[in-house]
Amino acid sequence: MLAVLAVAATVLTGCAHVPHVRPTQVVFACGDGNFYATALRWSHWGSDDAEATGIGHQNDCTPNCAAGRFHTYTLAVRLSRPVVCVRGRREFSRLAWRFVAARPAHVARTGSEVLPCSFLKLKP
Repeated sequence: MLAVLAVAATVLTGCAHVPHVRPTQVVFACGDGNFYATALRWSHWGSDDAEATGIGHQNDCTPNCAAGRFHTYTLAVRLSRPVVCVRGRREFSRLAWRFVAARPAHVARTGSEVLPCSFLKLKP
């Protein structure tokens, strides 16, 4: 008889430090929420990386971020570099994005962030 081991999916914890598989939205600017993505469609979600496309929402911060206006842009998202965190949970530690066509003025076409392990513990 062949034993089958269940392997938990690698997760994205994001700004809220709550584990998600294939989230439909992601916040890139955790401090102020001025850059985030919605309508994410994941073409791939594996144990080592994941890829999606969606709509990026970028605040123009004009005249300041509180009074600024959000603009939308198509973007691609890639998660990679899984690490083992709390209770052996695998979390993606790198979140990268790329504006596919148009991009916000004065913003690089690509960017990335290194994500720390989630500090929240899972319930026993």
